[in-house]
Amino acid sequence: MAKSSAYISNISNLRDTLLNSLEFVEWKTQVKKDSTVFIKPNFTYPYYKEGITTTPELLNALLEILKDRADRVIVGESNGGNNSFTADDAFRGHHMHKICKKTGAELINLSKVPSVLVAEKIQGKDVTVQLPKLLLDEIDCFISVPVLKVHVMTKVTLSMKNLWGCYPDTMRCLHHNNLSYKLSLIAKKLNPKLVVIDGIYALDGHGPMYGNSKRTDLIISSNNPVVADSLASEVMGISCKDISHILVAEKEGLGTTCLDDVRINDDWRKFKMNFKIKRTINDNISLILFDSKILTRIAMNSPITPLVYKIARILRNSEENEVVNDILSTKK
Repeated sequence: MAKSSAYISNISNLRDTLLNSLEFVEWKTQVKKDSTVFIKPNFTYPYYKEGITTTPELLNALLEILKDRADRVIVGESNGGNNSFTADDAFRGHHMHKICKKTGAELINLSKVPSVLVAEKIQGKDVTVQLPKLLLDEIDCFISVPVLKVHVMTKVTLSMKNLWGCYPDTMRCLHHNNLSYKLSLIAKKLNPKLVVIDGIYALDGHGPMYGNSKRTDLIISSNNPVVADSLASEVMGISCKDISHILVAEKEGLGTTCLDDVRINDDWRKFKMNFKIKRTINDNISLILFDSKILTRIAMNSPITPLVYKIARILRNSEENEVVNDILSTKK
């Protein structure tokens, strides 16, 4: 495997910094004049929230760069989990119709296009995922554009966890069992050739839908998702060696966690921060369910589900209530 590259920098001018990062990871070797490029942002909320969803200005700058190089550029996302909101809601909330019209990109709701089940053995485990046929058959270069943020279940949510949003079933929460292995399978099949991590704002404390948003003015880019996620995790002060899905992907041969083996433009240690994960009562209960298919289905798709939701409502803290009420209000 050729030596991977990664770029980390504070942002001075957004477009210039982004272009510098792409040039360093040799983006033109992946994006040709006849390429179809797919961009997967993190739209885990129906409208833009700092540190929670991918910044529209960053997407605009990326699309501006790509429009003069690629033949076709697509931005896509699936419907929000558990029927919370649609990808179309998120497109509107992030002004993507206007941005795509200006840059000539297409918008696609991945929950509305044909999909197939893909099965394979990953590190000894038989896993199956659902993926849009478009992403498997028509894309030359997949670009993951996540946010620099923590996640209460998976510790971080970066380029590989961002791929879970390609799972078109809004009830993908029912399929979290063996998630680390499923993320590796998705990464293997979709093969993100470029990663741009949006660190304009980062999320500390809690994730993916609320927490402490911090202005960090960072961009992290790479030509390998395992490398990108390892670097970003370490920058947040969370060891990549403690993150299951990154380690599974490394064992599967998808990239390295050894940053000494990576060509990096700068000493990444000078950007290091100290992020912490703070779980709520509901989070700790969800952790018990997270990797059990049976318990998850009993809790979220059975006759006792209304009772489970009632208990969860009672146990919510103020921030959890705010997120739920906010999303409900956008559906009215």
